[in-house]
Amino acid sequence: MTHPSPEFLDLQTALAGEYSLQRELGRGGMGIVYLARDVQLDRDVAIKVLPTHLAHRPEARERFLREARMAAGLSHPHIVPIHRVSEVGGFVFFVMSYVEGETLGDRLRTRGPLPPAEAARILREVAWALAYAHGRGIVHRDVKPDNILLEARTGRALVTDFGIAHGGRDPGVVTDPGKIMGTAHFMSPEQAASESIDGRSDIYALGVVGYLAVSGRLPYEAPTVPALLLRQATQEPPSVMRAAPGLPPALGAAIDRCLARDPAARFTDGEALAEALAPPPDARPSLPTTLRAWLAARNPLLVPYTAWSGAFGTLTLVNLVVWLAGNRPAGPRDIVMLAAITSLPIFPIIGFHVNQAYRQFRAGHTLSDLRAALEIDRRERAETEAAVRDKEEPRGHRILRAATMGAVTWLAVTVALVIAGVVHENRIGPFFIFGPMLATLLTGAASNALGVQFIPTRIRKWWQMGIRERLWNSRAGEWLARRLGAPERSKLTGASAFRATEVALGVAASELFSALPKEYREQLAELPAIIDALEARAAAARAESEALAALAPNESGGAEILAARKRAAANHLAESVAALEGIRLDLLRVHAGAVDLAPLTTLVDAARLMGEDLSRLAEAQREVESATRRRGTERSPTPA
Repeated sequence: MTHPSPEFLDLQTALAGEYSLQRELGRGGMGIVYLARDVQLDRDVAIKVLPTHLAHRPEARERFLREARMAAGLSHPHIVPIHRVSEVGGFVFFVMSYVEGETLGDRLRTRGPLPPAEAARILREVAWALAYAHGRGIVHRDVKPDNILLEARTGRALVTDFGIAHGGRDPGVVTDPGKIMGTAHFMSPEQAASESIDGRSDIYALGVVGYLAVSGRLPYEAPTVPALLLRQATQEPPSVMRAAPGLPPALGAAIDRCLARDPAARFTDGEALAEALAPPPDARPSLPTTLRAWLAARNPLLVPYTAWSGAFGTLTLVNLVVWLAGNRPAGPRDIVMLAAITSLPIFPIIGFHVNQAYRQFRAGHTLSDLRAALEIDRRERAETEAAVRDKEEPRGHRILRAATMGAVTWLAVTVALVIAGVVHENRIGPFFIFGPMLATLLTGAASNALGVQFIPTRIRKWWQMGIRERLWNSRAGEWLARRLGAPERSKLTGASAFRATEVALGVAASELFSALPKEYREQLAELPAIIDALEARAAAARAESEALAALAPNESGGAEILAARKRAAANHLAESVAALEGIRLDLLRVHAGAVDLAPLTTLVDAARLMGEDLSRLAEAQREVESATRRRGTERSPTPA
């Protein structure tokens, strides 16, 4: 056990009754950070203290307090909020929110480069935070992975450590002529040359962060700091696409633009960078490897179980036919017993899926993660089927299907007559026995080779849904997940990146609402229903947009109607997603310390009205389309 240092004990004595120190979180040249408990408000906080050997130096003291004052003036969901700046018992400190998680630097050092979708999301959130700070005249000057915190529960990124930030109300205080301020690998060329800088210098640093996050490498390497700064000032940075092959072009182009040596060639501000990193409305989420493996897991005994059920199922049907024919008066008891034996494999199959899900829950995935993965898998299957299926079924397929069904019927009737004793195989010719069998085999083989579909689409989708999907999308699955210890919030950083945008926003907003104090939840009691409705509307709009993308104009009543439907679906999706994002951001502001619920209440009212408008627009659109189709049918010439 590590014994507390004298400095720790002295600080605890000075803060007794207000804060209970728990442990040291980290230290740097300008401060030591402790995890503490706010005794009065009953919450965890982080306390940054100026080391005692620096507290007596006026310049260090002023710089430390200036960081606190500057950061305390920033209120943004992606900037760590400051609650208090104070001096007690010779200690100079400030209190900020405790972010449970890890730094981006720790994440990269322990697990390597990020998936592109997760990297883009983190860069986008940091860009928003920087845009907010730049709008208030503050340049961070030390944007690097170790100054970006990743919250464990939500995966959101938060910027911290404004210790050498420049700007604000008293920018002259930190002007150090001839002294380079910042971290060498992440400094812009103009910052390294001690020239005047603006927000585009932070954009450059964020570009280096992005380069490292997706490739695991820095754009410039050199044995010494002077050599590194010389390379940055004189050489064009290598494209991140060479360091990380396969990176989405939009993300690679954004990172490369951030790293331009000329500030004018970079993004003008964080908002422009965030917009460039925004996924398109119809972007396909990418499942993490863990959930891909879960979806691909197959029961190793599935074939024997299927054979077992098939054999005993056949016996059950035979007994049922014999009983209905009146040849076995005591048949029901045997039929029930055989049906029970037929269904026995369902229990080990369910047990297999329960164990597979339990492993995902232990890894940190939630039931929502599993449901989202199943939905993505379902959509991918549907798209695969649509890609290989003909737009219009050939006439030959319809004829072959009818012939196959006729042969099967002929065979079934023959077998039933033989079993019922109406005809005897020794009294009829071999053709009447082998004819239907041969016809069924030949037509069935031809249908199989040509891919003729016999099962209606709706029934086929129901059958393909499978035990796993039915289980985890049911109320029984919810009950079982709770018993298996499924976490309510994902414990994996950035775990929501694979979800569709509306699902990720809906889950994040619901989790933030659940974490609100009781009195806030009571004031916003209708918010969960609003979130669910917006998510459902967005999902419906996305599904409609994907379905329309596969249609040709003549299939939907003309090019104009198809284009109008596509625009309407895209608008519905964008508006619903924007409303969900607004709710999520306002909930984050409440968690960050905002006590005014008026903006959130206004947003909820607007979301409700928007939902009503979308429903009316959708109904009106359906009426217009129906009228247009009727008019088109009336105008079409009648064949002679």
